[in-house]
Amino acid sequence: MNPSSKDARIFNAVLFAALVLLFLPTWLWLGEAWLSDPYYSHGPLVVGIALYFAWARRNALLAAPAPSNLGWALLGGALAAHVWATLWRAYYLSALMLPLALGGLLVTLYGWRTARQFWFPLVFLLLMIPLPIAERLGPALEGWTATSATWVAQVIGVAARNDGAQVYLPNSTFTVGIPCGGLRSAVAIITLATLLAYIFQGAVWARLLIFFAAIPIALAANTLRIALLFAVAQMWGAQAAMDYFHDWSSPVLFATAFVLILLLAKVLRVADVRWEVVLPQ
Repeated sequence: MNPSSKDARIFNAVLFAALVLLFLPTWLWLGEAWLSDPYYSHGPLVVGIALYFAWARRNALLAAPAPSNLGWALLGGALAAHVWATLWRAYYLSALMLPLALGGLLVTLYGWRTARQFWFPLVFLLLMIPLPIAERLGPALEGWTATSATWVAQVIGVAARNDGAQVYLPNSTFTVGIPCGGLRSAVAIITLATLLAYIFQGAVWARLLIFFAAIPIALAANTLRIALLFAVAQMWGAQAAMDYFHDWSSPVLFATAFVLILLLAKVLRVADVRWEVVLPQ
């Protein structure tokens, strides 16, 4: 069978579909996690973006393939780890094996040169996976966010003080819980920064700096959001702060983080878009 023939392409597509179906229990777990875990509600969007970038490079699969047997090692190792993780219900480990398995099949069928062109959608898929980090980082971020937001609130004239995650105002008391600790926004903003760092044009070190700056930008934006909530509570009461400002502050947080990332890209001179990686080839 000619590897570039229509029949071969259909056969290879069936192989990829079968590989994806082998991870069906993991996909079901991911779907449930995306619906129930607010930290990863952006998971379907990650999958959609990864599929788009893979589709945009589909013409690379028409080139003369140079299959590599090393791909079998990647594929076999990923599938073995997937089976082990599924048996132990460690589905997040199984999900981590999915991009590796897809990459192994690409190398097996088409070779390293072709597979390299799909590295970004494969790596980007990792951002869809709910990792067990909230339980470990959440408590630490609670106290840090409460302390830093209280300090910012004091700077802007709010009579706030905190004791751990408890923040006291003259007319109200707040508890900065895990959902307000900044981890949820950090996960989403890291996803955004990863996408922007890839499509921006410029030095690799500068684009990496944008990626690594996502966490401090997310935490800074979240700290400002919580501090402003304290200011609203002092002026109009806790109910107004929670019923009105709290729900509308999340879009403001993401807009602020997005603007900060763009400003950093401007300073680093990497704000131009690499249309050759965005548009279909």
